[in-house]
Amino acid sequence: MFGFLVFLCIVAFVVGMVKPSLIMRWAPEGKRNRKWVAVITIAGMIIFTFLAALNQTPEEKAAYQAKQEQKLQEKQKKEQAEAEEKQKKEQAEAEAKAKQEELARIAAQEANKPENKIKAKLKEYVNTHYKNTTIDDITINPDLGTEKDGDYVALVRLTWNVQNRGKTSKEMLNMYSEDMAARTYEDLPEVQELAVFWTVPYLNNGNAKISFERANGGMKFTDTIFDANFNK
Repeated sequence: MFGFLVFLCIVAFVVGMVKPSLIMRWAPEGKRNRKWVAVITIAGMIIFTFLAALNQTPEEKAAYQAKQEQKLQEKQKKEQAEAEEKQKKEQAEAEAKAKQEELARIAAQEANKPENKIKAKLKEYVNTHYKNTTIDDITINPDLGTEKDGDYVALVRLTWNVQNRGKTSKEMLNMYSEDMAARTYEDLPEVQELAVFWTVPYLNNGNAKISFERANGGMKFTDTIFDANFNK
């Protein structure tokens, strides 16, 4: 009943605004304009709604209150769910940020280790200065032949991907190895020994080893080995 009366109020308001001529008949003479139409219409709606509320039965009032309480509970549940979802999202973002910061801290610690600094520098030499050369492995070991802590031996394994005769390949590998040794002497004082191992696929996977040792004024040759494939 109450809902029906409210519906009639809405209909009356719409009619009053769309068809003001229906209400203008009761407006004071000479003041029949939309202002008065609106005032009369709204006042009528208020009075009509008040009277409709008074005419509600106890069952209708109880049903209306139950519906309002249900709406309130649904609103509260929705707000609680949204708050929980927001909290979960913020917690996940905080955890992800903390994890990223921890990984960055670990990466920085790893990068600052002497062994990794040496590796990074040797990789830079290869990638910047030695054409057609790929890195197979770089191993940095403590130098057990010295009494000083922080001395290292660098073992660099490379592949040279060029189709050249054995003699020409030998000359190029010697040149590249000497260049790496000279750069190591200048940039990496902690490296006491350097051994460069080469593989040349075009020469039946020919292998070579060129070793250096730190001395006054530079890195000197200590050992040079080229297998028989470089004699072709």
